[in-house]
Amino acid sequence: MKKIFLTLGVAALVSLNSWAQDAEKRPITSAEFDAAKKIAVKNLEKDTYVKAGNFILDRVGDPFVFKFSDGTERRVYLYKLFETEKMAELGMYAIYTTPKDGKLRQFPLPSPDAAGDVWGKYIDELKYGEDAMKGMASCIAFVLTKSGVGGAPAAAQEGEKIEYCFPAEALVTLANGTTKAISEVTAGDQVQSYDSVTKSSEIATVEELTVHADQTFDLTRLTLVDAATKVTASATTNWETVNLEATANHPVLTESGVKKMSEVRVGDALYYRDAETNTLKKYDVFTTQSAVRSVNKVFNLKTDKTTYVVNGTVVMTK
Repeated sequence: MKKIFLTLGVAALVSLNSWAQDAEKRPITSAEFDAAKKIAVKNLEKDTYVKAGNFILDRVGDPFVFKFSDGTERRVYLYKLFETEKMAELGMYAIYTTPKDGKLRQFPLPSPDAAGDVWGKYIDELKYGEDAMKGMASCIAFVLTKSGVGGAPAAAQEGEKIEYCFPAEALVTLANGTTKAISEVTAGDQVQSYDSVTKSSEIATVEELTVHADQTFDLTRLTLVDAATKVTASATTNWETVNLEATANHPVLTESGVKKMSEVRVGDALYYRDAETNTLKKYDVFTTQSAVRSVNKVFNLKTDKTTYVVNGTVVMTK
């Protein structure tokens, strides 16, 4: 197993939080993704602000420096990416390099609401970049986890009231395979559940719909993608992502056990129900976003089982 030693620029971690706070944003298009890959940064250390064609790169703090036991130093430079016409923020931009031999890979990091074909191109960059430069994928994953892009907020402080809930429009999968907004679920409804011990689907009966209101609830968003599709991704892959939003402390079922939304990291695997085959598949987490939006009412189900399915994803009752 490789040992990794890491140096992080403190400014990078602080500045990254502003990505989620800037006012004007939109997802990057497929054409913009291709064009942005060609941006040239002449001096990675000195050029912290770069205007190239229709784009602007604004570097976020110091580079992430990785020192593997193989003796090769690896660096990731992270930037905010803007288009010049309206100065809209398109997401983030990463440049991965091994200074010793001067090799590098660079590409945009799409926001969770980017189109499927954009996500396909991004996954291709990770896949083929890793083939060309060993260690790239793990370094990028680490950067996303440590930054405001890949991390989530800490759990509530001790003694603070904790709510485990979903927004009103979250879709619960019923026993017959159809879905219903969680706010419309009632006691007695039968919903899909999953037994993590027997690894089989089962039916749960709703005992109570709990509602919390009259305050502001920040939501954490996980963006998931089919782990199997990721392996065979190409530029022509019909890429689909799944978003799961809940309060940061709501527990979900991952391949390594139960975790709070705030504890889930890039690379973790959750369980997603394939509606066509009625089977569960592993979906990998590619981004997490803390406090992505706020709502003033949230909902949770109490059932006679330990899990139910929200937006196709297995979650815990509490």
